[in-house]
Amino acid sequence: MTRPISSVSLPGTVPSSARARPSLSAPVPMELPSLRTLDTTGGPRLSIAVLDAGGRLQDRGAVAALGWNTGDRLLITLIKTTVVIHRRADGVFVMPRKPYVCLPAIVRRACGIDAGARMLLVADAEHDVLVVHPEPAVQAMLRTFHATLATEEAS
Repeated sequence: MTRPISSVSLPGTVPSSARARPSLSAPVPMELPSLRTLDTTGGPRLSIAVLDAGGRLQDRGAVAALGWNTGDRLLITLIKTTVVIHRRADGVFVMPRKPYVCLPAIVRRACGIDAGARMLLVADAEHDVLVVHPEPAVQAMLRTFHATLATEEAS
């Protein structure tokens, strides 16, 4: 036996004050720290890491160089296609038990990277930051650098 569907009551009008959304504060930009000289002792550590299917960057050395531990809070910011990861108390992400940094799926999609992608990691302990450059960004940097070499050679 079926029963008739009961009617749904809707409010007649919603006051405009209830419809208005609270204003959101402007996003706080995360600055990219200036890059120190790479050949100095204690300077940033450079490495190449492969991204696995779960979003993990397969490089424990970068995490060790930064001194990040299980449970540390991480704030992950995307600047164009470069990922900037800071250890911060208000970070949304948590350093997992295994010492790998994991890029969330939404970040991987925004960077246009898939499993197997190679990434340039710049671990800067002085600024407590890991900067992750996907391969297309590194290729663009190298093209620009090589163009300046050709220009200097021609002069």
